[in-house]
Amino acid sequence: MSKRARSLTPLAVTALALLEERPMHPYEMLQLLRLRGKDAVLTIKPGSFYHTVARLAELGLAEVHSTGRDGNRPERTLYALTQEGHEAIVRWVRTHLAAPSTPQEFAIALAEAHNLAFDEAVDILRARLARLRADESELRALLDRAHAKGIPFAFHLEVDRRADLTRADASWTASALEHLTADSAAWPDIHPDPSAVGIHSSWEHTK
Repeated sequence: MSKRARSLTPLAVTALALLEERPMHPYEMLQLLRLRGKDAVLTIKPGSFYHTVARLAELGLAEVHSTGRDGNRPERTLYALTQEGHEAIVRWVRTHLAAPSTPQEFAIALAEAHNLAFDEAVDILRARLARLRADESELRALLDRAHAKGIPFAFHLEVDRRADLTRADASWTASALEHLTADSAAWPDIHPDPSAVGIHSSWEHTK
């Protein structure tokens, strides 16, 4: 996989994930992103999104599936995912679920974690839970030392906040793992055949 493919943006990965479902044109992809609330974690502007999809095609991660015209409307191009595009999604999600650089990267990796095998996703989340618990312990120890020295609370507000957020993240991760491992239907085999990408209906229409 090329260096450019490895350094995909969260928006590019989200676009590829849509094409994992079936071939689409960029306008439809934009509508689905907004319908699914992705604009809460991504900056989605039509111009930049169209450019992103075109760039994915240039990288060989997507390809033109077909072109067509509906009445007097402008011609529309449908894009489909390539095998390399599917592999790019899996690699990006694997990397950023395990070690995200930003909260946005983790949010997108978590949203697309279903592209990983169940056992792999669970292993990554378990490792993350262990790190979160260790991080919280370190933060609590730091706070205890500050308290013991009589340092005013105002001087460690940020550390206190970080400790509580870390505890909350660990609690959610533990709960999610419990749910996933207790319910076999919680992780459906959405994409059983990587060579047949692009044939699945969007989940709005399959509920």
